[in-house]
Amino acid sequence: MISRNRIWEELKQAKANIICIEKYTDRRRGYNRYYNAFIAITASAGALGSLINEYVPLASSMAIGFGSIVKSVFPNFIQGESELSSLDVLADFYNKYMNELESIWYRFDKDIITEKEAMEEFFQLKETECDKQSQMNRLIRNISKRFQKEIDEIAEKYINAVYFEKTNEKTE
Repeated sequence: MISRNRIWEELKQAKANIICIEKYTDRRRGYNRYYNAFIAITASAGALGSLINEYVPLASSMAIGFGSIVKSVFPNFIQGESELSSLDVLADFYNKYMNELESIWYRFDKDIITEKEAMEEFFQLKETECDKQSQMNRLIRNISKRFQKEIDEIAEKYINAVYFEKTNEKTE
């Protein structure tokens, strides 16, 4: 029973990591798009504003400069694409990792492999994941309690739907 629980907990954690990475990178890329749009619109307004008033280019340059300073002072707000791409690679890893965990779970649950074989495969697979958690902690800069709760709820809903076939459908 301990083996099943260990694999089960790892499945839930892998799914939570996948959801966390997907939602986090989506939000961060949204912030990056807003920042880049702000810079582009402000630069365009400054270039075209010179036709209206001679101070518009100065004001737009100051706004762009202020935006650049804010970006370097608060790097948590605007995260580089290279770090977000590293998180994408990590999400791919966790998707494969979860698929392999599900394979072990299925074969163990259907008595295709023994408990000893399942745990050997599990620990071999777990070795590949050891350094990934620290990498994820380094790249994901901030998760609010509300965001973590949302991730946990989605992961739990997925696990229940896949493994327990729990749905919100009414039975008649």
